[in-house]
Amino acid sequence: MYPATLISRALPRRRHLGMLLAGVLAATATPTAAVAATPPLVSATPSSSVGFDGLVYATAYAGSTVYVAGSFRNAIVNGRSVPRKRLAALNARTGELLPWAPAVDDTVWGLTAFRQTLYITGKFTTAGDQPRGGLAGIDLRSGAVTALRHTIAGEGHTLAVGAGRLFLGGAISAVDGRTRRNLAAFDMTTGDIDTSFGEADGEVKALTVAGSRLYVGGKFKSLDGAANTVRLAALRLTDGQVDTTFKPATPYFVGAVTASTDTVYAGLAGPGGRVAAYRPDGRLIWSTVTDGDVQAITSLNGVVYAGGHFTVACPAPSRTATSWCPATLRSQPKLAALNADTGSLLDWNPKSNGRWGVLSMDVHPALGRIAVGGEFTAFGGLSRPHFTQFGLPCSYGCGGRSRSASH
Repeated sequence: MYPATLISRALPRRRHLGMLLAGVLAATATPTAAVAATPPLVSATPSSSVGFDGLVYATAYAGSTVYVAGSFRNAIVNGRSVPRKRLAALNARTGELLPWAPAVDDTVWGLTAFRQTLYITGKFTTAGDQPRGGLAGIDLRSGAVTALRHTIAGEGHTLAVGAGRLFLGGAISAVDGRTRRNLAAFDMTTGDIDTSFGEADGEVKALTVAGSRLYVGGKFKSLDGAANTVRLAALRLTDGQVDTTFKPATPYFVGAVTASTDTVYAGLAGPGGRVAAYRPDGRLIWSTVTDGDVQAITSLNGVVYAGGHFTVACPAPSRTATSWCPATLRSQPKLAALNADTGSLLDWNPKSNGRWGVLSMDVHPALGRIAVGGEFTAFGGLSRPHFTQFGLPCSYGCGGRSRSASH
């Protein structure tokens, strides 16, 4: 949309053109309003960043740092390999590699940051040369391993923090030798497991905390034995019990989830894949089709960003939760942006390469940045092996200013 001062400077100042100007302004009123309604998008050009020699499965912002985890052994800095064993820290503004470098002996699938600690989960048995069986806490400043210690039977995939607890989801059968199926909560003061929170009868792929709820997504048929909890459900943070007022009918397994106080956004698999939005009671708002699983999701300034191994996406939402695209599918390799209110595909295409594409995303609202990790190695011909960031134009948040966002 052009400022009024620019328009007035560009037009001739002759009285006999008055009616012509009125017609022009009337004709342009509707398109101008449409442009103004378009939410601000991050740039489709990836920011400068170091890369990695293996897959990035998880990303998390903390202050002005972005933490990266996966199966890599080295960061790639100007073509040179710098040892980073499955964990690394980057300057979120510049993409430069930071000295922080605790080593982990096997793949890290999930991580989350809270206060001065980075929590990680995965296949590992040691972190920072300390025995840690699939779950660990690491100091964000020093890289020292914290006292948190549990032995996880199986593999943790995802972590979240809320109401003084650390939540762990994955393909889990026990914690410290005691049966615990796929979902566990730990008291962040004592480190002890909190058994008031329920379990899941199948794999948990995604967790997020919003408002008074812990949202849980995955391949399960039931959460803590409750009805209407197939693949996507919520637990109350106050007592750990299933929130029965949230009853989504989710037809396919959930690979990713993010939420605000009034909307839950989920990345689904199924025939192709989908991004779906739900009301707080679980009613479907919209569902938009892709041709491959949606494996990562986040939101910023009224836009939902979704990543996965899809190559095309539908420009308009489907009529129902399971119906196919009502329009012609559009080329959209591995990353897509959708209007958070309507589910319509927005004009944003970084053109990722790769087969499995994007595996993780996180958002920094104050910096107006989105971190993206995965199997990709380039965007639109620009080399970005396994990690990059996308940022808003400066008018929408550079230098710490932010507009509304949720994650």
